[in-house]
Amino acid sequence: MKIKEIYALPLNEHGWRVLPTGNWVMLGNGVKLGDEVTLGDWVKLGDGVKLGNEVTLGDGVTLGNGVTLGNWVKLGDWVKLGNGVKLGDGVKLGNEVTLGDGVMLGNGVTLGNGVTLGNWVKLGDEGLEYKWSPLQIQGSRHLLYVVGPTMIGVGCLRHPAEWWRENGAAVGQREGYTSDQVAEYLRWLDVAYAWQATMQPVEAAK
Repeated sequence: MKIKEIYALPLNEHGWRVLPTGNWVMLGNGVKLGDEVTLGDWVKLGDGVKLGNEVTLGDGVTLGNGVTLGNWVKLGDWVKLGNGVKLGDGVKLGNEVTLGDGVMLGNGVTLGNGVTLGNWVKLGDEGLEYKWSPLQIQGSRHLLYVVGPTMIGVGCLRHPAEWWRENGAAVGQREGYTSDQVAEYLRWLDVAYAWQATMQPVEAAK
């Protein structure tokens, strides 16, 4: 559903809205959802929360005011994020993870079940400037390109490198690639992984 459609749903006496899927959600003011967002049961989103595309929130997730999640973020059940938390693309948090106010996690960061971080913790590449040259490979079907230290694009698809390692062959088959073309793009992905390994934050590269 689009955010306007969710806001149009009636509130019960406790401030919950019931989606057509049966999931219960509580929204603050000014929430923005990207495309293909999936919300679990009993999800609470504070004021000004922004979710990127293909974000998945488990049951009982609570996001404080001003939380921003990038694309392809996946949060497990009963995750609690404080105010002003910012997660980059492809971040994965296990069940019962708690992050304090102002925490920033860079692209592709993964935290297991039960992890707790205090206020203003920074992990990963969030906010760092990287020294690197662009890489673009025009394969026989689609353009492959390195988006940054963790993200790779093929055609209109952009995902973390880890995702491509697990799903690259299946995506090629789904897109109608021949077996030779699948093998070709797996080789280009290996080149992209090696290219990303050379990237360094500017401070470290000086």
